[in-house]
Amino acid sequence: MVGHNTKELKNAFVAFMCTWGLQLLLGMTVRNPLTLVFFVLFFILWEKSQIRINKTTGALMAGISALAAAAITVLFGKKAVSGFDSSLFRIVGMAIIFAGLFLVVLSAIRFGAFLVNMKNGVAENNAIASNASPERESAATNEVSAVRGLAVVLLSAIICFLCWFPYFLYEYPGIMTADSIVQYEQVIGVNPWSNHHPVIHTLCISIFYNLGIGFTGDVNKAISFYTIAQMIFLSLCCGRTVLQVRRVLGKGRWFLLSLVFFALVPFNAVFAVTIWKDVPFAGIMMLMGCRLCDMAIKEKNGAFDYVILSILAVLMALFRSNGWYAFLLCVPFMLWMFRGEMAKVLASIAAAIIVVVVIKGPVMNAAGIIQPDFTESLSLPIQQVARVLVEDRELTAEDKELIDAVIDTTYIHELYAADFADNMKELVRAGHPDVIENNKGTYLGLWMRLGLKYPLDYVRAWFDLEGGYVYPDIPYDVGNIDGIMGNNYGLVPTPLIGGKAVVKGKEILIKLGSFVPLYGMLWCAGAYTWLVIFTLFVMLGRVSNKKLLLPIILQAALIFTLLIAAPVVDFRYEYGITMLMPLTLSICVMIMKTQKCENRM
Repeated sequence: MVGHNTKELKNAFVAFMCTWGLQLLLGMTVRNPLTLVFFVLFFILWEKSQIRINKTTGALMAGISALAAAAITVLFGKKAVSGFDSSLFRIVGMAIIFAGLFLVVLSAIRFGAFLVNMKNGVAENNAIASNASPERESAATNEVSAVRGLAVVLLSAIICFLCWFPYFLYEYPGIMTADSIVQYEQVIGVNPWSNHHPVIHTLCISIFYNLGIGFTGDVNKAISFYTIAQMIFLSLCCGRTVLQVRRVLGKGRWFLLSLVFFALVPFNAVFAVTIWKDVPFAGIMMLMGCRLCDMAIKEKNGAFDYVILSILAVLMALFRSNGWYAFLLCVPFMLWMFRGEMAKVLASIAAAIIVVVVIKGPVMNAAGIIQPDFTESLSLPIQQVARVLVEDRELTAEDKELIDAVIDTTYIHELYAADFADNMKELVRAGHPDVIENNKGTYLGLWMRLGLKYPLDYVRAWFDLEGGYVYPDIPYDVGNIDGIMGNNYGLVPTPLIGGKAVVKGKEILIKLGSFVPLYGMLWCAGAYTWLVIFTLFVMLGRVSNKKLLLPIILQAALIFTLLIAAPVVDFRYEYGITMLMPLTLSICVMIMKTQKCENRM
């Protein structure tokens, strides 16, 4: 079994180098879907061409491959790396192109020899011959005792926290963008409390900030209290997910890869110290995914399991508005999957819905909390109608009158941004948004009429605004944020570590996401969307325990809400899906292994 795993790792390394060399030579971005196609192609090519060859033939193959790779590298490699600023990077790029092309040519030659041998009836595919029938692994839910499970969670959390801590020292007291400052203004009473940014998150900031003020009397140190609390919470959620991945995969140490992802991928450290609602929401999504997975594995769930499910559902709904809608979309599936425990699941879901409705309604109204306006939920429809206007399409007098009743279209061409809906929303707010709110049916009809008349404009407007959630190769920054936005409240970045080495090291770590293929896909929201879709495809009709579909359905529901309502493509909006990736992948691997074993029996 060890030899089999070693061979798979070797095949993966060869495929990776082939992919990297071609990616640089062809000038593709690391987010280009073709990089995944190349990797799978060369993995299969190398795996299928494991033939026995003598030393002379092997040396001849290697010589031909080296000559061909050197010629192509000399002819085209210099141009391919000319965009790199550093001479060191250009040299490294040329070396990667040569190594990749060498393995590409060698793979092709070996595969050709394999086909010739197969035709002659003497091929020996060692990759297949060496595949011993693996033992069927169980989910191993009972293998990990409560004490051992707690140890896994705590140890993983400590490792994550320690790996992120240098970022905290560098970004002390935390990263604060415009959204963070808006919430801080509510905390200190400059502006009234609003649920535009979830009021429960603002409340969390307020609790730790006021605790910090009580101990230190300094606004920057006080903010760091919240940042540390967020880091602890997220690290514990990561530890819980690592434990769940271990339970799903069973024996072996592959689950440690999930810990590597959480602890060492740089954007996790950046987000851990960024004061955004998306970070605690991602932690809640991780806990919800683990809870659903755990409940799917158990033969029978107790009342405590459903109480925790209800609490997590409430937190999902309160920390993000689309979390509320995603949960509601999942309710029918939860009722169906757990129909054997109907009374418990119905009580749990009903309790969650009642609590959320009461908090979002009577409680917030009584507290004078301002709710988001109706315009905030219309990002995509407003953008689509605006696209029709920007393209100067013909409108009926009635439709033009309806539009003019809401906005001034004089500067719409200058203001319209295809990949950012806030400009058009602000244009509506500057006009008469109440007209839409008081005549929802009329404006729904306008939106539908224009969509039927100019469907391509609507599709293009949707793709330009939301396409990054489904198509990987769309550029946007991930984790490339620093410091605290300028303000008048005394909040300033105060790094506790610094210097050129630290700054350059952070810059390199972030830039690797746009330089290394496959790894670059981790920095791409669209890649996680397709992982969820692929996992659903793998599981449908193949998994006997249909309850295991629930964590994946929950993610699909959240992605769906982004595809119809997100105001921009932003990696942090899909961060909850990102942090569930190790669990999603482990479920997918477990299902595929189980089916493979069943087919061999």
